[in-house]
Amino acid sequence: MQLLRGNRRVVLALALYFGWLLSFPFYGPVLEAVAPAGEYRGFSLPAVFIFFHILSFSLAGLLLRQGEFWKGLMWLGLGLSLVTVTALPFAPPAAWPWALAVLGVAAALFTMGWSFPFTFFLAMGERLKVMATVIIGSNLIYIVLNNLSLYLAPLPLLLLSSVPLWLTLLLLFFFPPAAAPGLFLPAPEKGAKPFPAALLLIICLFVAGLYLSSGFMYKVMQPYLSAFELPDPLGQLLVSYRYLPYVFALAVIWFYGERLQRYFLIYMGASLLGLAFVSFALLYRSAAGVLLTAVLAEASFALLDLYIWTLLGDLAFIYGAPFPFFGYALSAMLLSILSGELIGAELLKIGEQYRLVTALFAATALYLTYTVIPWLSGRMQREYGSLLAGSTGGAETAPGGAAEKKGGEEDAVPGGGAELLDRALNSLLPGQKLTPREMEITALLLKGRTNREIAAGLYISENTLKTHLRNIYHKFGVGQKKELLELVRGEQPSG
Repeated sequence: MQLLRGNRRVVLALALYFGWLLSFPFYGPVLEAVAPAGEYRGFSLPAVFIFFHILSFSLAGLLLRQGEFWKGLMWLGLGLSLVTVTALPFAPPAAWPWALAVLGVAAALFTMGWSFPFTFFLAMGERLKVMATVIIGSNLIYIVLNNLSLYLAPLPLLLLSSVPLWLTLLLLFFFPPAAAPGLFLPAPEKGAKPFPAALLLIICLFVAGLYLSSGFMYKVMQPYLSAFELPDPLGQLLVSYRYLPYVFALAVIWFYGERLQRYFLIYMGASLLGLAFVSFALLYRSAAGVLLTAVLAEASFALLDLYIWTLLGDLAFIYGAPFPFFGYALSAMLLSILSGELIGAELLKIGEQYRLVTALFAATALYLTYTVIPWLSGRMQREYGSLLAGSTGGAETAPGGAAEKKGGEEDAVPGGGAELLDRALNSLLPGQKLTPREMEITALLLKGRTNREIAAGLYISENTLKTHLRNIYHKFGVGQKKELLELVRGEQPSG
C-alpha cells in the first residue's frame, strides 16, 4: 500500500513530532530528567502543558473552520515548539511553566493542522494502517530518548531530544500544497450533512470515559511500577522497554487491521485495560504481576489510541469537519487524563486500599463506555454506507481532477447508489458486518469495476484485494463475484 500516494512525509512528520511530544512535554522522561524540580502553584509541569493543550484544542474546535489553513497551523505549531525548546537551556526555573504553556498551545496547533490531511487525503480504509504507522514511529523515538535519558547529562539530552523537531521542519518544506481525497470518495460538500452536535457530545463523553483510566495510570500505576524493586535484568527491562508491548500490538494491527472490524479494537483495548487494573490490584507484590500489569496496560492503550484516532478521522471525513471533531474530542481526552490524575492523587491518600479502589473506579468508567460501542458501531456503518453510496452514482474524479471512464460496466448492478448499497448490506449473513475497506470494495464491485481497477484505485495489490474478496464473499455466503451480483439483484445465486 502506498501511504498517502507518495506523501509519506505527512505520516513521518507526525511520527517525529509525536515522538518528541511523548518524550518531552507529555509526561516524558526527558522533561523529568532536565526540568527543575518542584511544582508550580500546586501543578506539575506536565499538568501545566496539558491544561494549555486542552484549552487550545477546545478553542481550535470552536473557531477553526477554513481547511486551507492546515499547513499554516503546522508551521506555526512547529515554529513555536522549536523557539521554545531552543530557549529552554537559558531559561531560569521560574520560566519553565510558561514554556510548557507555550508548548501546550504549539502542540495543539500542529496536531490540528495535521488532522486535515489525515481526514481528506486518505481513503477510508487506509486510516487505520496510516495511524498505526504514525504511533509506532513515535513510540520508537520515545524508546530511544527514554534510554538516552538514563545516561546523558541534562543539556545534551535536551538538545538531542529536539532532533525530531528539526527533522519535522525539513519535512514541512517538502509537504504537498494539496492532495486529492480518496479516488472513489470525494470529500463531502460543505453543508451536505448537518453537523452532528449530539453525536460529537457522545463521542467526547465516550473518549473521556476511556481515558479517565489513563490519568489513573500516570498518577497511580506508573509511579508504583517504576519504584518496584525488580531483580536485574528484569528491572532494567521494565524501565527501558516496557513500551515495546505497545509497539508490538500496533504492529499486529498494522498487518491484520484491514481484516478486522473497528469495534474489535475498542472491545479488546478496554478489556486489556480492565485486566491491567485487576492485575495491579491483586498481583502488585510480585515481579511477575508488575510485568503483567505493564504489558497489559501498554497493549490496551495501543488499541485504544489507534481506535480513537481512526474513529475521529472517519467521522471528520463523513461530516467534512476535522477541526471540531479533533478539537473537542482531543480536549475531552486530555481533560479526562488530567481529571484521572487529580482523582488518583486523592486515591493515594486512602492507604493500602488505594489499588483496589483505583481498579473499581477504572472498571466503572470502562463499563459505561461498553454500553456505547454497539450503538456507535451501527451509526458508523450507516453513515459511511450512506456516504459511500452517494459517491457511486456517477463518474469518479481521479486525483488529477479529470473524470475517468471505468470498464466493466456491463457487470454493474442497476439501481441508485444508496439503494444499491442498502440492498447489499441487507444481504449479509446474520451477525456479519463489513469493514470500511470491504465496504469500499463491495460498492465498486457492484458498480462493475474489475479487480485490476479496484486494486489500482485503492492503492493495494491484487493479492491483497483477493484476500478482501474472500472475506467479503464469506460474509455474504457466496463463492464468487457473479453470485454476489445475483444476490444483490434479487436472483437466486447460480451454482
